[in-house]
Amino acid sequence: MPFGQTNVQVSVLGFGGAEIGFEEADAGTVEHLLGSALDAGLNVIDTAECYRAERGTDRPNRQTSPR
Repeated sequence: MPFGQTNVQVSVLGFGGAEIGFEEADAGTVEHLLGSALDAGLNVIDTAECYRAERGTDRPNRQTSPR
């Protein structure tokens, strides 16, 4: 589906990063969760500052094929 008035295509579902930050998930867990989300076709990742989720989502998952 298009994102607003842009030509950027986004998935209908997104990955919410709240639990990554709130639970202070370790790097392996973050990599597994994000990899699974990306492999499932999700390309929207919510990392609102209040979640403290940015630290785990700032590097790409090397196991995931490029989209």
